[in-house]
Amino acid sequence: MMSIIGTIHEDVTTEVLGKMGSWQWLTTFVSLCLLIPCIFNQYEDTLLLQPPTEISCYVPDHFDVLNSTLCTFTLSGNSTEELKCTKWHVKLLWLIWIKKSWNIFCEQPMKLLSTTIVCRLGLAFGYVIFGLVSDCFGRRKAILINIVAEVGFRLILVFCDSANWFRLLIFLKSLFGSANFYMSLVLICEIASNSWRSRLIAIVALPRVLASVCLVPLTNSGPNLETFNFIAFAFEVSLLLLLRWTPESPQWLLYNRKVPKTEEMLYKAAKMNCIQLCSNFKIRPVNYRAYNCLDKTWTCVELFTTYNIRVVVSAILSFWGLYFFLWSSLYVRAYSAEYEDVLWKVFGFIFLLGSLTLCLWRKMRVKQLLLMTILFTGTFNAIAIITNCFEYHNTITSLISSLALASGLIGHTLILVITPRLFAINVRATLFGCCNATAQLGTITNHLILRFRAMDDLTLMILEVAVTFALCAACYVIPDVDGRELPDVMEDMDYFSELSKPLRWATQKTNSPSREEVQIRVYSFGSAAQNFSSRSHSEERLPARRIGFLKLFLYLRDLYVRRI
Repeated sequence: MMSIIGTIHEDVTTEVLGKMGSWQWLTTFVSLCLLIPCIFNQYEDTLLLQPPTEISCYVPDHFDVLNSTLCTFTLSGNSTEELKCTKWHVKLLWLIWIKKSWNIFCEQPMKLLSTTIVCRLGLAFGYVIFGLVSDCFGRRKAILINIVAEVGFRLILVFCDSANWFRLLIFLKSLFGSANFYMSLVLICEIASNSWRSRLIAIVALPRVLASVCLVPLTNSGPNLETFNFIAFAFEVSLLLLLRWTPESPQWLLYNRKVPKTEEMLYKAAKMNCIQLCSNFKIRPVNYRAYNCLDKTWTCVELFTTYNIRVVVSAILSFWGLYFFLWSSLYVRAYSAEYEDVLWKVFGFIFLLGSLTLCLWRKMRVKQLLLMTILFTGTFNAIAIITNCFEYHNTITSLISSLALASGLIGHTLILVITPRLFAINVRATLFGCCNATAQLGTITNHLILRFRAMDDLTLMILEVAVTFALCAACYVIPDVDGRELPDVMEDMDYFSELSKPLRWATQKTNSPSREEVQIRVYSFGSAAQNFSSRSHSEERLPARRIGFLKLFLYLRDLYVRRI
């Protein structure tokens, strides 16, 4: 315990730097830029892409060509026989012609589906691996590995001229380039203050959310995949410069015994925010309970042995898989049918539904808003399937599908706002990565069902209605995040719904001591006005109240008993 102790707090970053300042805005901008490459991940939807324009079949000059398409050509002397094209000219960046002997759009449709699955499986494995890397070695190192790998693989893909090597490179690029899909969200979640956290996560998630609906139209409007890869390569190179302003998470540093680095980083950030700290600025654990928290070894076994943690993790993983199964069904049908101006309709509905969501945000909890968007998305999705039977189904289905897509995007944003706030620091990136991996598995499952037509429209509609109800049930289990601090350790995850995270850190910001404040609040619990799981006369804590459907069952049973 240090000799001079300043303010007691729950969030070191907020306590030292304030709720919002220049440093937080800079980190938000950098995190936003790190998510922009999501827009260039066109291979995850290869089966929905159309043949590019700036590419043509190469035929030697001594052949007299009567007709030529992207994959075949016909000679003037034999107009009935189509010959397969074996070489192509690709116009890179609208300027340079390069010759290739292989073209993905001239392969069988199953090869397009396999490319999509290979890409998404690479992302699924990468999410989990980078989550482990981030929790063990830091958020910034995971981001650095991601950017360096992306730069190399993007440039190689521009000149790749082999089908087998192409799919291997797609898998490796997805595997090593998956961190920035969610690591920026983890970083901004751990840096933002409690009052700004939801807003900043929503801002940073904007490129990812827009990419989920703009990726296919944007790629189809471009010249070719090689040009997209080169543009992505150039942008990734520029991201290397932004690494200078990409900080490490202060919370991760503290809970991995890197207190001096945390002090140095926050001291520099305070200068940027025009906050004066004393030269003897220190951060220390409040008491021995915080030291015990640092010394305790937390294992993944506790994810399955502790009831509340097990319920939350199971519910959120199921939620991600089911939600993106539902979203993928809607997304694939909308872009496979090639509805007219579907993207502009989606943007229009996003503006309307987004404005409504912002108005309701102050009056409703985030989980309630998510439940509302799930019901909207599931209902409109079912109606879109039914309207395919009508005579003028294209116009009606296009409108309803656009409305469902817009509602789904709002729900996607709310999921990203909620999920990283449920997990403890040393498992946050891993569990968040597992959620994203589950989403990819749900999407792959839906692609296979639609591609092989395993179900008719009626059966698929019944299945998606059932998925919608399952999502509503999972939403009931997920705890509220409004007004709650981030959990530091797994014990906090157990007590998360009770607002009962203990105070663990103290700072010395000035040379004037404040021992009275320490003595008053050293055993208190920060966010709760009344803590139901603590005893006023003891440091021992009562078991956490159980969450989930057991709580609902006990409530209904007590209600029934009282009525009898």
